[in-house]
Amino acid sequence: MKIQSASAYAAYSCLNVSSHQKQEFANATAGSAASTANSADTVGISKAARNLFAAQSNFAATLGQNATAIFDTDQGSMSLDIDAYFSPDTNANGAAASLQSLPPLLLPTQKNIDALTSHISATFPQFLEQNNIPSAPSRITYDNEGKIQLPSDYAYASELKQALANNPTMARELSTVHALTSHWVEIKKASPFQQEYAAATTQAEINAVIAKYSSLFSENRHYDTIALQFSASGRLSLTHDGKPLS
Repeated sequence: MKIQSASAYAAYSCLNVSSHQKQEFANATAGSAASTANSADTVGISKAARNLFAAQSNFAATLGQNATAIFDTDQGSMSLDIDAYFSPDTNANGAAASLQSLPPLLLPTQKNIDALTSHISATFPQFLEQNNIPSAPSRITYDNEGKIQLPSDYAYASELKQALANNPTMARELSTVHALTSHWVEIKKASPFQQEYAAATTQAEINAVIAKYSSLFSENRHYDTIALQFSASGRLSLTHDGKPLS
């Protein structure tokens, strides 16, 4: 079963968040899959192209072991192959999968975030090593357009961006854990309002609850900055406005 790419989140509109937060789900757009060539065609393939294909193949083979977890999806709890889920999804003609054929969407839950965090912690160091990148950045964030942001003093910024462009599987997983975390944090902020609003029995109580949580409905509402923090060994932790995710 071929699992959908993270680009499917562009169609995920059920969450009550701002448009710039929703756009994070679309930031991991579908990349082009490397195509195989028979031995008669290899003469016409550049060395760079062969190296790129080999790197992608080795990366997929390495991460393909023990990469299954139980996820909360819009179709219920499901066991998914993480690497397959985030790999470029193409049909027999090499075209990107249509929206009609998209498999389940990951929901913004702590369970899903934890599963992706553990998988990235296990695979990101291998990803860096395979791309000859000596160390991980201290943090990764994304701007409002979904573009990756790296620390200004990170010496291997260009190399990491190129490696992620060459290996969309890791790029999609990183941006998706960021997007899920962003949505989850904002949902948690709204949870007390939803509980108190549901418990209100009079119009006066309803008005009081709305006034209490008026900041949730403001055009200038604050959205936490989500950061992917990496240890020297490449282990991932997540923060919102500098605070550990809890």
